[in-house]
Amino acid sequence: MKQRRQRRDKIARLISWGHWFTFFNILIALAVGTLYIEAAKTPDTFFGGIYMMLSWLGHFAFLPFIVFIILIFPFCLIIPYSRFLRGIATLVASFGLIALVADALFFRQYGYHLNSYSLSQLALDAESTFAGASFVLLLSMLLIFVILLVFELAVANLCWKRLDRLRAHHWGASFSAVFVFCFFTSHSIHIWADAVFYTPITQQDDLFPVSYPTTARTLMSKQGWLTEERLQATDRLLRETSSIELNYPARALMCSRQAQQDNTLVVVFNHLTEAQQQLLEQQLPQLQRYAHPVLGQTSTQAGWFEVLYGLADIYAPPIFAAEQAPAYWQQLSDYQVRFNVQGDAAAFGLPDFLQAPTAQSYRNTIEVVLSTHTDAELLARIEQALAADTQVLITAITPNAELDHDAENYAIDRLQVPLYYSQSMQLAAQDVVLLTDLMPTVVTNYMHCSDGVRAYATGKNIANEGERRFPVLTSFGRDIVVYDRNVTSIIDADGSMRSFDNTSYEARPNVSPATPVLVDGLKHLQRFSGASDE
Repeated sequence: MKQRRQRRDKIARLISWGHWFTFFNILIALAVGTLYIEAAKTPDTFFGGIYMMLSWLGHFAFLPFIVFIILIFPFCLIIPYSRFLRGIATLVASFGLIALVADALFFRQYGYHLNSYSLSQLALDAESTFAGASFVLLLSMLLIFVILLVFELAVANLCWKRLDRLRAHHWGASFSAVFVFCFFTSHSIHIWADAVFYTPITQQDDLFPVSYPTTARTLMSKQGWLTEERLQATDRLLRETSSIELNYPARALMCSRQAQQDNTLVVVFNHLTEAQQQLLEQQLPQLQRYAHPVLGQTSTQAGWFEVLYGLADIYAPPIFAAEQAPAYWQQLSDYQVRFNVQGDAAAFGLPDFLQAPTAQSYRNTIEVVLSTHTDAELLARIEQALAADTQVLITAITPNAELDHDAENYAIDRLQVPLYYSQSMQLAAQDVVLLTDLMPTVVTNYMHCSDGVRAYATGKNIANEGERRFPVLTSFGRDIVVYDRNVTSIIDADGSMRSFDNTSYEARPNVSPATPVLVDGLKHLQRFSGASDE
């Protein structure tokens, strides 16, 4: 009985020590957390600033606490020996702090948090400064780790020796209550901000590392809470979508080079008649025809814009006004991949500024050919590319038949265009494919970004199965169209909406997209707008 009591008292003392050790590490984490706040954009509103402070206190208190619960607390029960426990806790705290410090410094420099791709980019940038810089950087981090290890060991020993004096104070519980209050309050505020799309708060989602703010869109939508606010937010997003303030790319691309050795040829026709499609299939039997719906555009200019940029055509006017090339071009050039656009620029209305940066020496080529005819010379060129194991992608950007303005021009059946590809492309099954998906699929073979294709496009990588699932939202000029499995909904620039059946084209006046679907789709389209918070 006495031994049990002694063991119980020993465990209780170790747990108490662990609480105080964690408390002091919370203070250290909060100090490091100020580096993120200083590097962040100042919130536009007072309420946004209050949320930032609450989130800072709650998040950086939560990180050391959860580490204590998962990695240190079990040792208090299993191996209740103070020296062993202090050694383990010191190592865990040191590794955690060095990761936090490294991430904070990286975030201040690049605006991203550390991951496998950003680490490779950091090494490349360091080597570009001077030879061996990445090794010096590694030694510096090791030195900081040793300093943190000595400091943490001192903190652990001091907490153990002064434990009785620390336990005599009661302000530890008060601080804990403050941290818990800030944690739950910040998440509760974020639920509201996410529901009504309050940008000064939601734009802070990626500020702190390992941060996953709570959302409750589906629950609130089902319960009917905040319906009026959600409708107002939807109307605001529609207005902003019709007037894009270009912010492209939203931040610097953080990408790593892929080990792609094949070249790529993309042939883009303005349209392909049935006879031209038959000719392609007869002359180029090596090509496969994509078996799932591919939606073209209603105009040639909007179509080639979506193909080249991977962006919805609502971005075409501000892109042309700014004379800005696709964001991924320079990155490809840095990776010795030459991007070349050829063909009938006049017929397609291609502006002069779309001259891709040419790498001084390149290992691979992505070539885009714009054509209005399936002539023998072009077919021979495609044959040569296939023989050389070049990846080939062929499509049209407007449908074969003339669009009848009295019919449902945005219907899936009316907008479909053919898509042919070589076997090496390995495209996956999708519910529907947009022209914006083609170039992100090609570019992913040569580089991978920390945000995937979201870093530079609104399209998807259709080499991944199920990337394009219904419902799908896209734009045609100033009209927003939502495609679902059975119904298509069209939203005009003034916010009026109409829906029709995908098979019979009959009007469905009582059917409209679910609010979360509509709002999430609009925010996705607005990612490169100055009004967007993503």
